[in-house]
Amino acid sequence: MKKAIALGVFALVLVGCKSLVEKGHNLYEAGMYTQSAEYYEQALTEDPHNLEAQKGLALARNKILDKGLIDVRMLRLGGNQTGATLKLESLFRSQIDWQIEPFGAIANTQSEELSYASQWLQQQAKLLSQSQYPDKFRYFEHNYAFLISNAQLGQLIANYRAALQQKAHSQCMLMASQATEQRFYLRQFTEKYCMSWSLPQNFQTVTQDPTRYSSIRLAPDFTVKLHQTSRQANTLNTASLEFKQIFRESLWYSPVGQQTFQLNLKAELEHSRNAKLVNRQKHYTIVEERINPQNPKDKLDVEVKKAYNYPVTEFTEQFSIDAVYKGVIAKQHIEFKVDDSQTHYTQSHHADFPQLGISPMQATFLDVDTRLDKQMHSLQNHFKSQLERVWRETHCNGLIGAQHGEYILRCGKIAPHNEFVNSWFKKQFGLAYNEMAALYAL
Repeated sequence: MKKAIALGVFALVLVGCKSLVEKGHNLYEAGMYTQSAEYYEQALTEDPHNLEAQKGLALARNKILDKGLIDVRMLRLGGNQTGATLKLESLFRSQIDWQIEPFGAIANTQSEELSYASQWLQQQAKLLSQSQYPDKFRYFEHNYAFLISNAQLGQLIANYRAALQQKAHSQCMLMASQATEQRFYLRQFTEKYCMSWSLPQNFQTVTQDPTRYSSIRLAPDFTVKLHQTSRQANTLNTASLEFKQIFRESLWYSPVGQQTFQLNLKAELEHSRNAKLVNRQKHYTIVEERINPQNPKDKLDVEVKKAYNYPVTEFTEQFSIDAVYKGVIAKQHIEFKVDDSQTHYTQSHHADFPQLGISPMQATFLDVDTRLDKQMHSLQNHFKSQLERVWRETHCNGLIGAQHGEYILRCGKIAPHNEFVNSWFKKQFGLAYNEMAALYAL
């Protein structure tokens, strides 16, 4: 029996995989190579040894590469060498990821475009090496790492980097002088920055940050009235633990935080189910053959009224959930409440009388678990958004220009596109926050 089930499942996988491969073939024939590759990849996820999918994926990826190189050439001929070089870089990254090596005409085109890109890269490297912002050069390296390697420009880049290190050293010294004891984010960034330019700074370890929290104290207050199971009560307890996890994953938590966050979580959950047994009756008429009272030798068809009685269990369910969290963080009060309630009626019986349209019926009860999960998730999502809101209001408003970049860095964590954040970074480093974040994992 188990063997038969396994064979059946295997057959279904093969049918599904074949369908994916066929879709891939159709898209390939239509010239939609990226989409066809996606279907081949899905087919190989289900069956890694599918030869048709393997062959189709290889062909599709080569077509993607071929088409991409045409785009590179068109961009270059159109005077957009920056776009052409970025596109060529992405193609090299894809080749490494796909583990494919171009051949024939594709390889020749790639080699030709690499030659043009190499000339442009050398020009840009020279230009950026003269910039007052050494990190613009480093971001250039980051963006074109694969092309620089394939064009064998590593030594040229290294020579420029050595000269730029002096400018980075001045920036490192300036930030180190500003990264005082309570500027935790600036200190962390300064350490990363200086070390990446081989200029390590030895800051003394700071053990307490009065603006953040090292722990959360949760005070749950649950009132639970359930008709049978304790599963929903366990859901509430699990949800309370998730509140702790949400806080620990927020920007407010830090091992060096000096405060303890107090969160009150109150919930009243009730689910009752009452059953009542009732007798139902349904009337019907049948025709029976009876003796004719006027002529006993004859028989007559007579309509006879009858009643069909059957027991039915009627259920009445009452469900309600009221939950609220309350807390104070950074002197701001946060609170949110959710509630849900429903009265539900259902019934069941085992009667089976098709002529009267009566068939056995099963009761359909409320999906209490889903309703409870929905409300608790809503509460948790709001809690997370409130933590982010208070962080944004605390560090992105008013104080953002203070403390030589400390609040800029704190604001950037949650609002990387903030105008003041990017203005500060461009002034200091010549790059936007997201560009610096890519270099230094901010």
